Amino acid sequence: MRVLELSTDIGGAYCGWLFASLGAEVARVAIEDRTWRSSSSPIALGLAYLAQGKRTCDVREIDPSSYDVLVADSEELLHEVTGETPASLSQRHPRLVVGVCSTFGLTGPNAEVPAVALDAQAVSAVAWALGEPDREPLSLPVGVLEHQSGANLAAACLVALLVREQSGCGRVVDVALADVLASYVAGNSRIYVNYGLKWQRAGRRAYASGGAYPYVVLPCKDGEVCLCGRTRDEWERLLDAMGRPAWTQNPRYHDLRSMGKEYPEEGDRLITPWLTQHTKHEIEDLATRHNLVISPIRNFAEVLATPQFTLRRFWKRAHVGGKDVRGPGLPFKILDERAPDAPDRAGELLAAPAQVPAVATSPAGKPLAGLRVLDLGWVWSAPWVGGILAEFGARVIKVEHANRPDNTRLAGRPIRNGQKVEGPTKEMSSMFHQINHGKLGITLNAKEPRAVEILKRLAAESDVIVENMSPGAMERAGLGYEALREVNPRLVYVSMAAAGQFGPLAQMRTYAPVMSSFVGLEALVGYRHEAPIGSLNFAIGDPNASVHGLVALVAALLHARSTGRGAYIDLSQIEAMLATLGPYVLESQVAGTQPPPLGNAHPDLAPHGIYPARGRDTWLTIAVRSDAEWSSLGKLAGVEHARYATAAGRVAHRDELDAALRAWTVQFERDDLVATLRAAGIASSPVLTIAEQWSDAHYAARDVKTCVSLPYYGDEDLFKAPWHIEGMAPVIDRCGPTLGQHNLEVFCGILGMSEAEVAALTEQGVIS
Repeated sequence: MRVLELSTDIGGAYCGWLFASLGAEVARVAIEDRTWRSSSSPIALGLAYLAQGKRTCDVREIDPSSYDVLVADSEELLHEVTGETPASLSQRHPRLVVGVCSTFGLTGPNAEVPAVALDAQAVSAVAWALGEPDREPLSLPVGVLEHQSGANLAAACLVALLVREQSGCGRVVDVALADVLASYVAGNSRIYVNYGLKWQRAGRRAYASGGAYPYVVLPCKDGEVCLCGRTRDEWERLLDAMGRPAWTQNPRYHDLRSMGKEYPEEGDRLITPWLTQHTKHEIEDLATRHNLVISPIRNFAEVLATPQFTLRRFWKRAHVGGKDVRGPGLPFKILDERAPDAPDRAGELLAAPAQVPAVATSPAGKPLAGLRVLDLGWVWSAPWVGGILAEFGARVIKVEHANRPDNTRLAGRPIRNGQKVEGPTKEMSSMFHQINHGKLGITLNAKEPRAVEILKRLAAESDVIVENMSPGAMERAGLGYEALREVNPRLVYVSMAAAGQFGPLAQMRTYAPVMSSFVGLEALVGYRHEAPIGSLNFAIGDPNASVHGLVALVAALLHARSTGRGAYIDLSQIEAMLATLGPYVLESQVAGTQPPPLGNAHPDLAPHGIYPARGRDTWLTIAVRSDAEWSSLGKLAGVEHARYATAAGRVAHRDELDAALRAWTVQFERDDLVATLRAAGIASSPVLTIAEQWSDAHYAARDVKTCVSLPYYGDEDLFKAPWHIEGMAPVIDRCGPTLGQHNLEVFCGILGMSEAEVAALTEQGVIS
């Protein structure tokens, strides 16, 4: 596979790097980058690192007809270099897949407005949920979310390639970061807004602890700790580790939901003295010994010294910023067997031209019809892989046990119009339906040998299995890769454990904030010149793992279709998160110090931040990308001074510049000032609440969601996959399955069992 990359930012560069790491031949066009960057800037270091494995070519060498995929950061850049729009380029080269990632996408009311990644965080309501409640909203560090653009673009382009043989033509792939983040928020926010909680800033904890205590960042002896728990069992293990102090006998501290929502500070005061007796290293040891869902907020020196990453050969050597450094590798391995020393053949998947056999054209709107997926995952990361494939027409069968259903079913009784909704709570969770829409649902007790045999028969009929159970669990159940490969050698089997299948951390227990704390993200989130506070409201680890899983899965499917050879994919969710932090991992090594929280600042641009507008808790973004843009803004704001004339000067004096802009922006209505700034060519967006995001014109025009009726709950908007692939729109045609809803359809219709046999197996507890 040949890829032509036109990029000056992280999104396109990361997409190209993923393709190169999977064996594609990637030619990177040398384009003059007009953004001022210090050579030691994390973004400059990250771009230098992502250039590895690519051939740099001159713009005059471009011949798009000789490439399978063309990847660009924006339509503007594509037109500047090639002289064509994505549509015209695709028309002239019909087999070419043209992939473009940008802030707002190629269509919609914001397609032409100036924008940076901060704008996507503002309009998606990510920023609204991060920071202290009485201060300006916060953003995630520059570059982290641009990696999300790149990973989503890579996955979407691979899907376009997978179905190209049906029609013989390529297509335009359009990924907007604003859409990506809104789809992530759609999963996150459901456990808040549908249960009487708010999606808004709550400092060092999730709002109302996300429903149950603990979900918070607290101090320890030599730093901070991210402490998470959702279940009674997790709380009891923590109390055991603490030695069961006397206060644990008080019934007040047995009600985790009341603790989380009504008096979480009491819990903090009781736990903090114990935490402050222990160092970060000691807490890591306690977490391992007691199976706790807890992690120190680690710096990158600690991350680089982690044996797990070294033993899994995750780090890649490079020379950037004048130093020999280590950077992130692929967060997954492509193996022929599940073994710690099995050769990794990830670099082979796209190395040879895919000779994919032609298949019958799929029905309109179902480009992946015929693809069969067995979903053995739960919660978010693995199930969303199947959910996205279902939107493109794959037949996805979700397997649950009625006595141990998917955890997202267990959030309790939702609230609508101020009233608790009556009905079986396991069927009406909007988060469950957001992740599992479009699937068939069956129930089996995998502890029963007959159920295992049934699952093997389904595996024989499937192309893909995806799971995120603890390492070894599938093997102990008789459903490991080696067992299922015997019945289906073409099977692509995706395992998505927290830390991967092997190594000293293989049994690590995590929730998303624990993952991001362990790999260093939470240490970067906070106000400038202050200690980190983390981003507990926004669980990015799960959807980030989903999209990286899709990249590996679809690349392996391409290879399987051309060779008949399946694969075992060993994905580490913490490595997938760490892969998006490359610029800061590199900066820590080149500078020799831990990067501090930057608030909303950009390492190379100023102003770049979130500023107050008139009224209570009303905010907008402003980002200046060039001296010319600053000249326009300086005149508008009446902030003109020689020291602000250059980017370097503005960065050096960003604190006083931000103070001057805050004094100016607070005089104006938010939306009026955003319109004025955009008209002047300056990147600016309103910071939207979750309610505003759901009704925003951008998302309506981009058709990113579908209204679906949920059992007992009623109509609800579910967000689609954030990919606009020409002629391949994702479709949500039904909600997620009720427990066992499709038992007869699957067992009788697919496996040919009789209804009497199904009834007998149900009576015996096999189908359960």
